[in-house]
Amino acid sequence: MAKLNEGDVMEGIFAIALGELFAYGTISKTRLNNVRRRVDSSLFRTGRYKTQIRKFIDGRPDDNIEVNLEMRMKYESTKMAFGEAYSLLYEKSGDVGNLDRKIDQLIKYTNTNYRKMVQNTKNKYLLNNESDNVVITIIADGIAGESSGGLVKGDLEVMVDINGQSAMNQNLNFSLKSGSKTLANLSPFNGMMDILGRFGAQVSDPEMYSSTLGGTLAQARTPAEKKMKVDLIKKLYKEVLINLKSKQGGPAFKQQAFQLFRDVTFGDDLADVVDIDKTKIKEMTVDYINELETKVTNFLVEENKSGNLIFKIMPQNKALFQLRFKNRSSTLNGEFQIKELKFYIEAGPAAYIPK
Repeated sequence: MAKLNEGDVMEGIFAIALGELFAYGTISKTRLNNVRRRVDSSLFRTGRYKTQIRKFIDGRPDDNIEVNLEMRMKYESTKMAFGEAYSLLYEKSGDVGNLDRKIDQLIKYTNTNYRKMVQNTKNKYLLNNESDNVVITIIADGIAGESSGGLVKGDLEVMVDINGQSAMNQNLNFSLKSGSKTLANLSPFNGMMDILGRFGAQVSDPEMYSSTLGGTLAQARTPAEKKMKVDLIKKLYKEVLINLKSKQGGPAFKQQAFQLFRDVTFGDDLADVVDIDKTKIKEMTVDYINELETKVTNFLVEENKSGNLIFKIMPQNKALFQLRFKNRSSTLNGEFQIKELKFYIEAGPAAYIPK
């Protein structure tokens, strides 16, 4: 049985918080948690839970506004944070993990990009000097995002219809994180080969890597096969380090590095990233990264003591992102075992909008 995952839960909590902002202009912990109590998490198994946050009149002349919420979270990792199970747990011992503190950050941090986006969207119907029928639908469906194979990054989507017509050329999309700097969690072989290709780099023996790591050893079963697989991936990672360090300073390197960052961070849906931790909220947006690119001359690519490859923007000398190969394999009782092989792209300090 899966344990409760705060990152998964925060997708639903942030969706409710957005509903609060559209419906009331502020976020109330009491109202937010009352919505959590209403959620029938059993519906997550097969579909979405739907509810209305508020139906009201606002604006001059009057606008008829309704704010609706649709949620489909991962059932096993979120069920204790919503509905009857959450209500009983809260009464007994308070909120789960750090969720209470993270909700406090949603309330505390008022000068955020996502709040500005909500207000700008509201202004389209509140300040247009017309009486409108407005339907706002906030959809949190992390399961749908995962089924895209990583091309869609948004966990939440906001649709705004005014008099039956969409009020925006593109819906508001948000990718939720909860104290995580991971931008992409890739299979080592496919991920490393893709990145090399993006920078126009070649491995020493592409046919060998393709036929073994991409073929015969893709599902390594015996201890000998597992050992060979790990050794080859380690060799491939060394080639990634050498090749990318050698490419820095080239005429196309800056554009290639920024495009890699944009693709793995924002996806095809260009979702803004909102990272809600127990002490702060951090954001990444396409507009900020595009503006940052105009101020960067190039990258300094260097390997740190942990073997991670750091991409530092210059002249700012700050890390935009890093590549990290996670290898948890060892010999136990005479047999080689693989516990975990992961290849990550992770955000650096320069990726976040300065506060």
